[in-house]
Amino acid sequence: MLCHPLVETKKGGVLLVLGFKNNKPEPKKPVIGVTFSGGGLKGAAHIGVIKVLEEYGVPIHMVSGTSIGSAIAALYASGYNWRQMDILFTKFPVEDMLKIRPSRMGLIPATQYIELIRVCTKGLKIEEMSIPLRIVAVDLVQWRKVVFDKGDTASAVRASSAIPAIFTPVKMGDMLLADGYLMDNCPTEELYKLGADLVLAVDLFFPSYEEPKHIFDVVMRSIDVATLPGRNVKADWIVTPINKYVSVMDKKMIPECQRMGEEAARAKIDELLTLIENKTKELNTNPKKFGRINQ
Repeated sequence: MLCHPLVETKKGGVLLVLGFKNNKPEPKKPVIGVTFSGGGLKGAAHIGVIKVLEEYGVPIHMVSGTSIGSAIAALYASGYNWRQMDILFTKFPVEDMLKIRPSRMGLIPATQYIELIRVCTKGLKIEEMSIPLRIVAVDLVQWRKVVFDKGDTASAVRASSAIPAIFTPVKMGDMLLADGYLMDNCPTEELYKLGADLVLAVDLFFPSYEEPKHIFDVVMRSIDVATLPGRNVKADWIVTPINKYVSVMDKKMIPECQRMGEEAARAKIDELLTLIENKTKELNTNPKKFGRINQ
């Protein structure tokens, strides 16, 4: 497009410089959200997936999560990259957070866990994060799913991670909150509500037939069995990285789970890049379909 001429006066006369400016708008790009599911320390697989997304330059505009997935989502929304998460998972003494102190409500109070999340997320509230964040828990009093979209991040993560009978539930007002795994272990719907054009889901579920080895696994297997009929993850791109039995609290398996996450993401990255390319074309052909982030 021809712009107004730039006029420059010089000793010999007037020099007209015709300026040309490309006013063509930048192509619209899809809004991408990622959901991280629960699964105890198997959540290290999420780090492997994030590593691949970062390597290929796939942007993440919003996140949601349940249980350990809520911690990953909160860390990412507060600015952590995969390397920082890797250090946190591999260097932090997880056993210190899992000290058993039995009470009427559970075996582990997890006081250190909530403080760890608060420190790592810089004390930010959910609404103060760099990108939209949604965290899912379950209210045992009203039998309903609770979606945190504001408030104290660490408390929301702690509530979302309260595996029944293992971790004590979190009292919050009139609610008694437990692990979101019970009702929505892969909360992709929350990202569509926020305006995501593409939702990516990292689902840690694996139907192992090995006999559970201790109480953690007995509880988690029981939850898996009870929730199996309602399992139906809806997303545009789904990665299921866990391909063998892994105990939910086995710290020794953290590197292996991270490797499984990376390998699963690499195996499907071409599919994702094609999805993004096609969605970009669609949005620029039909601009009204362009996703808008609703905080």
